[in-house]
Amino acid sequence: MGSVMRIDPIPDTKPVSLEEGISLLEAGQGEGLVVDLGNGRTASADGHRGTDGLLQRLRGHRMMLSLATGGADLSRFEGLNDSVIVAPLVQEILDATGQKD
Repeated sequence: MGSVMRIDPIPDTKPVSLEEGISLLEAGQGEGLVVDLGNGRTASADGHRGTDGLLQRLRGHRMMLSLATGGADLSRFEGLNDSVIVAPLVQEILDATGQKD
């Protein structure tokens, strides 16, 4: 089952940007944090993994945004031998990032 992300911000809590949210969580200041994901979506630490889970989800969201816009540096994946084992969905994402339109 996927994680639940809050659609409406918690009342009286002003959402922060993705980068600011990650910075606050990394500094241990994420209690009650609401992060603006864009398009009216927000995320908060209301899952069973708390702020650690929120930080992981936000980092993943940032990576997906970067991959989608072509801004991710995938050079560290070049030249790897075929012995690296990754989950099938991860391999699909990596394969898609290497394709040129």
